[in-house]
Amino acid sequence: MMGPAEILREIAYPFTEMAALLAMIMFFLLGSLAAWGGMYGLFLWVIILPPLFRYLLYLLEARAARREAPALDAALFGLAENLWSLIPLVLILVVIWIEVLLAENVSPTVAMVFGLGFLLILPASSAVLAITRSPVQGLNPIAWIRLIRLCGLNYALIFVVMAFFVFALPALLRAVGLPGFTIEIAAIYSLFLFFTFTGAVTGRTNAVAMVSIADPRELTPDEVETRSDAERTRTLSHAYGFISRNDRAGGLAHLQTYIDASPDPARDYRWFFDEMLNWEGKDDALFFAQRYLTYLLDVDARTDALKLIVRCRLENERFKPLPADRERALQVALQLQHDELVKFLQENQR
Repeated sequence: MMGPAEILREIAYPFTEMAALLAMIMFFLLGSLAAWGGMYGLFLWVIILPPLFRYLLYLLEARAARREAPALDAALFGLAENLWSLIPLVLILVVIWIEVLLAENVSPTVAMVFGLGFLLILPASSAVLAITRSPVQGLNPIAWIRLIRLCGLNYALIFVVMAFFVFALPALLRAVGLPGFTIEIAAIYSLFLFFTFTGAVTGRTNAVAMVSIADPRELTPDEVETRSDAERTRTLSHAYGFISRNDRAGGLAHLQTYIDASPDPARDYRWFFDEMLNWEGKDDALFFAQRYLTYLLDVDARTDALKLIVRCRLENERFKPLPADRERALQVALQLQHDELVKFLQENQR
């Protein structure tokens, strides 16, 4: 169960994490512009809402994985690669429509019960969607139940915290006579808090590792062969977005997530490394090469591991394996009788 100090830290998170704060300010300003725009404002809402929910899901995923909040990116406004992130927005619109129908044709009580039921599963659905990026899993009741069980009583904390900020805080602001825009600020803050707090609760359960697409079928050789360079290019472009915002750890983690789900990690490692060497700066490729080398040593691909080290040292002679891999790399160099590399690794065991 989350303690008071941890709860307060998570409540403050949207204000203490600079990337999240800047995003919150930008979407608040865009939303205010849309609210004042009349009929033109409706068009602006259509533009604003998809990237807003997309960013919130990225924020939830980052909070669950204990990574830094993602910075705003122009890619947020593109639809082609991110249709999965529109699921919460579509769900909310559909639920509102159903509630209106129920209120008009059945009874307001039934409509309210239906809405409350939706709210109970919204955190679980959003978290599963953010972790798996699979619309199918985001709408899968089995995945919701699995996540809720993992979260335990902390899942209920989401509703306790949100009830205060959605209902009590606006009432308090009105009672003390603060300007109307403060209530609007509280509204955008509450929206961000819902996703960050859900991410924090999810992250405490290790659900990022445990909530996944259940029992995936094994790809056929033909399906493996058809995994296109275009898919890897999209993944690398997304990773570059992280790295260009000084979040190298997030970019490399994004590539690692793709590789871990791949039926052919050796090919993916090699492809990403070769492509990153074409970037203007080589440092990111060399940091990725350290992960690649760990994989090669794990699968006992000694010759490929040796070639990779030599290739990296041609780019930067100070390149070294990760500390945990240096002894294994030295043994490979000894076995393959690469005297120059043996000497270098012996001098750099720490």
